[in-house]
Amino acid sequence: MQRPYPHLFQPLQIGKLRLKNRIAMAPMGFGALSDDQGIPTQRYIDYFAERAKGGAGLLMTGMLKVEDNIETLRARRGPVSKEFIKPFADLTEQIHALGTKIFVQLSPGLGYQGRPHNVVGTPVAPSPIPSFAAPDIICRELTVEEIQQMVRAYGNAAEILFTAGVDGIELHGHAGFLLDQFSHRLWNKRRDRYGGDLGGRMTFAFEIFDEIKRRLGPDFPVQYRFGLKHYMKSFHSSALPGEDFVEVGRDVDEGLELARLLEDHGFDSLAVDAGTATGHYWAHPPIYQPHGCMLELSAMVKELVTIPVIAVGRLDIPELADSAIAEGKADVISLAKALLADPYWPQKVSEGRIEDIRPCIGCHQACSEQFNGRYLNSCTVNPACGRERSHQLMPARESRRVLVVGGGVAGMETARVSASRGHKVTLCERSVELGGHLIEAGVPEDKKDVERLNAWYKRQMELLGIDVRVNTDVTAELVAEEKADVVVLATGSSDVVPPIPGSDKPHVIPTTELLLGQRLPGREVVVVGAGENGCEAALWLHRRGCKVTVVEMQSKPIAIPVANANRNMLLDMLTHAGVPILLETAVREVHDDGVTVETHHGEKRMIACDTVVLSVGMKPENGLYRSLNTFFAGPMYEIGDCQEPSNIMKAVWDGFEVGRTI
Repeated sequence: MQRPYPHLFQPLQIGKLRLKNRIAMAPMGFGALSDDQGIPTQRYIDYFAERAKGGAGLLMTGMLKVEDNIETLRARRGPVSKEFIKPFADLTEQIHALGTKIFVQLSPGLGYQGRPHNVVGTPVAPSPIPSFAAPDIICRELTVEEIQQMVRAYGNAAEILFTAGVDGIELHGHAGFLLDQFSHRLWNKRRDRYGGDLGGRMTFAFEIFDEIKRRLGPDFPVQYRFGLKHYMKSFHSSALPGEDFVEVGRDVDEGLELARLLEDHGFDSLAVDAGTATGHYWAHPPIYQPHGCMLELSAMVKELVTIPVIAVGRLDIPELADSAIAEGKADVISLAKALLADPYWPQKVSEGRIEDIRPCIGCHQACSEQFNGRYLNSCTVNPACGRERSHQLMPARESRRVLVVGGGVAGMETARVSASRGHKVTLCERSVELGGHLIEAGVPEDKKDVERLNAWYKRQMELLGIDVRVNTDVTAELVAEEKADVVVLATGSSDVVPPIPGSDKPHVIPTTELLLGQRLPGREVVVVGAGENGCEAALWLHRRGCKVTVVEMQSKPIAIPVANANRNMLLDMLTHAGVPILLETAVREVHDDGVTVETHHGEKRMIACDTVVLSVGMKPENGLYRSLNTFFAGPMYEIGDCQEPSNIMKAVWDGFEVGRTI
């Protein structure tokens, strides 16, 4: 029988280095897995080793700096020093035994994208240009001697990593970081040999390549990562997929010229990416980006060059990934967040177990955003990511009867983890279907990965033999009948209906009921609340032909904890669609034919509409906890939204922690 998705599992040569398959792990910055000096810890080793165990042919690390004197970062990402030899030697020993190779991504720094909280002193850049984060600050232009110091630092770092068994180096010429800044006239206005035409602007990168090859020989692979297109309308304004705009950064024609220059200079492979820090949503594609959002870019490069081309950009649908290789759009597909959600994606694809792949939902919340003063560097749907050793699930010492009340994501994760450890689990859900808020969250066209996550959980319930009872209300009597040893309450939340005069009118619809199709909107809609849910509902309504206005009391829409890439893209989509968001504005009364709103200045006016959608938050459904607490003497946990309404990440992480604790 032919192996499913055979093109993904063909070997490939990058120079003289042989990869066992065409699946790579894309670079991601996971600084929380290093110590305060930027040196990889055991967590760093375990994190990459787990992806090798899952079957990836090539791992690529996130950015490590080559020096820290010319540009000094407060949150250290290196620089690579002799102290890196031991952790990388431990890592390469493990992954090489599994047939996996590793490239380390090296960078000279952030350049003009360095934010004041992360850079000591004035940011540096190819030329004296305004800082990205603080335009009133003019970056300091690097001197020729400093550039040459960085070139030598690249050679030193490459030698150290080679000693530790690393298989290749990737130059970080992507995302508007310092090396990318040298490559484009938007940032590079130099008149010396490091400026001028494209060939001159690439001199810095070419000298780095030459230095590494001089030290380690012609057979040591050096790869270049670059954005074929920057998708920049201005320094601080990004372009959406398919949007008609004037590119101020690199456009495709120059990107293809750059690819040709890189091959001519001798680079062993090219990783084709897109975007800069502007917008975030190309360099870090959120759920709103379509799967394969950058595949056509790699295809254009593949037609031009003969060296291997690596594609990236939400390529985690196996059919899409395999066809990309089969159709000659790339030689390697690289997965980023998908391998955080499920490190065993390659193995499951190889075995044809597609339904068992835990999907990434493109939220960026645990992997790349900073909350509570720290980077989590983990995964919303896989809490063990980045903590593979400490959060490894162990068999329970004693099998117990666990009753989980609520079939949303928190309840299903508790049931999944508990059952996988050997407990006997019963899961009761009062509605007719598992999923909770995942059901309505997965309704919009660009939120189907949430729907896929719900399908994955339902399958886990079946595979683990969990006793699932839908359309079942849990009472004190039922708990007593089940003789449960442990009760976990995951009863979720419901929409808040604010005490606005007229909010009880029949044309006032909570977001949940809207998306579930329980009540239908008219043609002119006011959405109350510009949080993530409200903005998504507004866009969904607009796409169905409704005239939509969003009203928000706060001064900013979509507050933390929504990740930057997701927030920026959603707001840009609403702007592009012409959906107005009225900030610092409150709905004072709902009428039959509209709403009265009032600004923070006290100005009132009427907005005509035939439907009002409420998206002002959720309230916990925790009445059962209070009633059971009076008689149930065993361990009882309250998790997810019924404890505190939040998001999918909190629900999954609560369920995981309770499930692994029982």
